[in-house]
Amino acid sequence: MKKLLLIFLILFVVSIRGMAVDKIFDSIPKEISGWKAEEQDEFYDRETLYEYINGGAELYLTYDFQNVFARRFIKSDAPEVVLEIYDMSTAKDAYGIFSSERQDEGAGIGQDSEYGGGLLRFWKDKYFVSILAIGDEQTAKPVMFDLANNVAEAIPDTGERPEILNYIPQENLIKNSVRFFHAHTILNRQYYLASENILNLDRQTDCVFAPYQIGESKSYLLIVRYQNKSQAETGYISFLANYLPEALGAGFAKLENGKYTMVKTASQFLMIVFEAPEKKWGSELLSNVKQLMARE
Repeated sequence: MKKLLLIFLILFVVSIRGMAVDKIFDSIPKEISGWKAEEQDEFYDRETLYEYINGGAELYLTYDFQNVFARRFIKSDAPEVVLEIYDMSTAKDAYGIFSSERQDEGAGIGQDSEYGGGLLRFWKDKYFVSILAIGDEQTAKPVMFDLANNVAEAIPDTGERPEILNYIPQENLIKNSVRFFHAHTILNRQYYLASENILNLDRQTDCVFAPYQIGESKSYLLIVRYQNKSQAETGYISFLANYLPEALGAGFAKLENGKYTMVKTASQFLMIVFEAPEKKWGSELLSNVKQLMARE
């Protein structure tokens, strides 16, 4: 009897979780400041996302994307406003998809947000929310923020940011350009390594890419968290063999442009600094990362 009750409770929780996005939609007004929702909401999952954002679906599918609900708000002689709520399965992947294209200033909604060019984006708990104005953004901006606040209130919980963010040194960091991801294709969007997956990244690897402004130039820090130390060491060897063979043994090399690339491991972590202006600066950055890890 106890086993049956436990199974029932598990199935109940799973079913509630699966219904979460449409429950959020049910609590959002269908008319805001004269903008009325179209009768039929749209729904897409991992199998059908390409039908909705052909050319952009691959980015979402590198995370643990589950589904998206979309609702269009229209008003006579006014721009259309499109609301999208993405269920990313976990808070860290909701943060990840938000971070993947972050560039504008915060909007003060959700856990992190931005607004610019008629697009309002934020994340909260395991959800990523996008609100787009198709037309005059200044006319639509007030209703976009009203709608965003309604959505944020409808999401009852907050989520934890990825733990790996705690290991990023803050001095000289370009904060709005930090990216969290899992796939090598997303890394290549930030800093091209190779067409092949030479770091052996997959859905189980947590990665953070952080740019730094050093004088007139930029340097970059990549931290990869593997499942275990052995995988980190394999990634280290593969990186040196395929990308930086001149650093074999030393773990660093001075490039033709006079800058340094250096790599280290620490337990299950792989850490790489690209384009360090000086060897000392890159070494100190890696040392600071290890110090932050030691505090956890």
